[in-house]
Amino acid sequence: MIHARRPEIPAVLREREDAWGQEYEEKRAASPGHRFQWKTLEGKPVNQHLLPQLQRMTAHHCAYCDGFPLGPFARETIDHFRPKSRFPRDAYRWQNLFLACDVCQDAKGESFDAAVLKPDVDDYAFDRYFLFNVRTGEIEPNPAGTTQDEQERARKTIEWLGLNSHSRPQYRRTVYEYEYCADRRRDPETMPYRFLALLVTPATSDVGS
Repeated sequence: MIHARRPEIPAVLREREDAWGQEYEEKRAASPGHRFQWKTLEGKPVNQHLLPQLQRMTAHHCAYCDGFPLGPFARETIDHFRPKSRFPRDAYRWQNLFLACDVCQDAKGESFDAAVLKPDVDDYAFDRYFLFNVRTGEIEPNPAGTTQDEQERARKTIEWLGLNSHSRPQYRRTVYEYEYCADRRRDPETMPYRFLALLVTPATSDVGS
């Protein structure tokens, strides 16, 4: 999870996000099974208006796991950080929307914990909360210079997004070894898991040493 600088609210949502969120909330209250559908504006769904700006915000990486490129291996989605089924008023809230892969979206599902980390918060930084274990490929809470509360927030975020589930750790380790360490001149913006660039310096020794 790399820090994302959120741009100004798009014109398509300005002066509409509250009203649309309230409308969806009222429909959910009247019928709990009501299915969310993006509003249509100027002949196309609102998510199509928002997608380019969310893509630019994360340089086309998943806002959560930092996977890239999205599409060939993980479907590109617009995720509601606070799930819209539980927080319907936030369904169109610009601050609640992120570009995400469907793997992260499926992992978090409709769950939410106020302690989980949000990538567009001003003081968020990957290396403040997390470490990458080059031996296992897992992401771990960073105990250095963080409080117990911050470590717990990191742990909850890892669990919430399933960052160490399935084959994700092994794939990260492979990317680190065969892409980052093999080609240190390559622009991290064109690679998955940009936080791995923090480990690669001219003095970096063999993986796992």
